[in-house]
Amino acid sequence: MRCRRLCSARVLVAAASAVMIAASTGIGAAPLSRIVDAAVAQADSAGMGAIVEAHPVAIPSIPTGAAFSAWQVRYVSQNTKGDPITTLATVLRPVNRVEPPVLLAYDAIIDAIAPQCFPSAQMQAGLGAQATTGVMEMDMIYLGRVLERGWTVVVPDYLGPDGEFAAGYVEGRTTLDAIRAAENFAPAGLSGAATPAAIFGYSGGARGSEFAAELAADYAPELNLRGVAAGGVTVDIANDARAIDGSFSGPLAAAAALGIDRAYPELGIASYFPDPGFRANVGNLCLLQLESSYPMLRLSDHTVTPGGVSLLDIPAIAAVLSSLRAGGYGTPSMPLYLYHAMNDETAPIGDTDGLVGDYCGRGVNVTYVKHPGVEHLTGNPAGSPAALDWIGQRLAGTPTGSTCGLPGQSLVG
Repeated sequence: MRCRRLCSARVLVAAASAVMIAASTGIGAAPLSRIVDAAVAQADSAGMGAIVEAHPVAIPSIPTGAAFSAWQVRYVSQNTKGDPITTLATVLRPVNRVEPPVLLAYDAIIDAIAPQCFPSAQMQAGLGAQATTGVMEMDMIYLGRVLERGWTVVVPDYLGPDGEFAAGYVEGRTTLDAIRAAENFAPAGLSGAATPAAIFGYSGGARGSEFAAELAADYAPELNLRGVAAGGVTVDIANDARAIDGSFSGPLAAAAALGIDRAYPELGIASYFPDPGFRANVGNLCLLQLESSYPMLRLSDHTVTPGGVSLLDIPAIAAVLSSLRAGGYGTPSMPLYLYHAMNDETAPIGDTDGLVGDYCGRGVNVTYVKHPGVEHLTGNPAGSPAALDWIGQRLAGTPTGSTCGLPGQSLVG
C-alpha cells in the first residue's frame, strides 16, 4: 500500500510538471484529457489535492484596489461516491500578503448544475455576466476585502465537474482538496500543510464549508484548519425543498434534484421529470436564469411519480436525502462560526438550531449568531462581514469562546 500511494503521488506530480512545462514552452504537449485521465486512474488518498494543470488567469470582477495574481488549477479530488475526479479552483495571491502567509478556502454561491455557473467561469466572465446569470456579486465584494487583508485565497468549483449540486460529500471533499491543491501550488508560496487555513461560505457555499468541517478530521487530518464560518446553511435538503416549493426560490429544488441524480444515478431521479426540455433547461441555466424562467416553481408541476407521491417521499430518494443531512458526516475538530437570518425563508432556521444543539452536545466549539429582521438574501450582508472578522481572528491565532450553554445556545446579532 505504501508503495502504491507513493507511486500514485509521483505519477500525479509528473503529470502536473509535464502539463506546466508544455504550457510554458508549447513543445511536446500531451493532450490534457489524457493526462487528466491518467491522474484520475492512478489517484488514491495519497494523491488528493495533486495539481494536474495550472495557468494564469485574469479576474476582472473583484472590486478591490489590492494587487493580486491569479491562477486556475485543476486538481484531483473525489465525488460523492468516493471515485477520483478532477475539478477546478482559482488561486488568488495578494501582492501585499500577510507574513507568514495564511489561506482561505472561499466557497462561493453556485446553486446550479451548469459549468458556466461555477466560480472558475463566473469570476473570469466579469460582473456583467454575474448580474444576469449567477449570484456572485456579494462574493466578489468579500473576496476583495479578503485580498485587502493580505490573505491568499482558493475558490473551488466544489460541485465537481458533473455539478453534483446538493450532494454533500463532493462539496466537502473538493473544498478540502482545494486547500491541499493551493498548498501544493508553488506559485502560491504557502507553507504546505502547516499553513494556517480557514473556510468560508454563505448559502449554497455554506454547504461545502459545513461539510468540509465535518469531514476534515478523517479526510484531511493533516490540514491546519483554524476555523470554519458558514452562514444560512441548508441542513436538510428535503426540509429546504419543502420550504421553498412554490416560492421564488422554487427552481433551486429542481436543480438540487437533478444534481443529486448526477451523484446517485441509481435513484433514477431524472426519470421523474418527463419533459426533456425542462431537464435540459435546468441543466444549462444559472440560478438567476432559473428563477426568471420558472417563477414560483413547484416540483409537483414538473414531476410524475407513482401514485402522485412527492418526489421527496419516494423511499430510496428519502433515504439518500437523510444521509446527506448536516451533522452526519463527522464531528468538526476546529472552531465553527454559524450564522443565520431569523426570518430565513429558504433554509429553515429550526434545522440550524438543532444542528448547533447537536454540535454542542458533542463538545464542538461553536459560535452561533442569529440576525433578526433579515431573510436569506439580506442575511448575507448582515452576517458575513462579522464572520470574516471572526476568521481573521482565528488565522491570527486568537483563541475563541463558544455560545454553547447560552440560552438558545446562540447570540443575537
